[in-house]
Amino acid sequence: MRKNYYLVTLFVLLFAFSFKVSASTCKNERVMELTSLANNVNVSYQEYEQLVDEYDSEMFADEEDSHIKVTYPSYYLTVYNLVDDLNVSVSRNDTNQVIIATSKDKDEDGVVYFDTGFATRVKTFTVKIRSNDSNCQNEVLKTLTLTTPMFNKMSLYHDCEENPEFSLCQKFTSVDYSNVTPQDFDKKLSEYKVQKEEEEKKANSIWYNIGNFLSKYMWFIIIPIVVIVIAIIVIYVIRRKKSRLV
Repeated sequence: MRKNYYLVTLFVLLFAFSFKVSASTCKNERVMELTSLANNVNVSYQEYEQLVDEYDSEMFADEEDSHIKVTYPSYYLTVYNLVDDLNVSVSRNDTNQVIIATSKDKDEDGVVYFDTGFATRVKTFTVKIRSNDSNCQNEVLKTLTLTTPMFNKMSLYHDCEENPEFSLCQKFTSVDYSNVTPQDFDKKLSEYKVQKEEEEKKANSIWYNIGNFLSKYMWFIIIPIVVIVIAIIVIYVIRRKKSRLV
């Protein structure tokens, strides 16, 4: 029984070793060469506009029609310096879809474009630069993570024209606001206006400005006072000594 156990263990180890060898037969020099090429590959994103035929403009700045034709921000993932020896795979973290491209997919400008669609939510992508060598096909040489911001349609609300600094009025954001309802927007905007009004009252307060001035220039006031006090004490001590000598 013990002998059989050792034989099974040996068989498993040999199988695992042979599988590893068959998985990648690239020589170390070749792997280093491919890795160097992969390190030259750059990935970024580029904004472009897509036309939307029907768009509900209710509560938006332009209300000429309840349904209007507008352009909506979208993104391309752009891959630069992809050569024949490499391929690239792109997957979105919230889906199972994987898109693969090679140097044959490069545009006239030598760039590979992946259309990520409308910027309706924050999207995170995993980009893998892989070997295209038949001896080590699809071996991952470099992995990058890229997050594209979302276009915040609430930035088109009338209220955002008067409150451009409000967090929910930013045109592009890395915070996912896709689930924020108009009711949520109104509530948070009311809170923001109250807070803003309190801050403006505080900023216009004489005592606040005095306190703010003292906090900024405290050491410019304290140091001269300390120097003057020390000088007075020194002069007083010296005069006391002189009076005793007399």
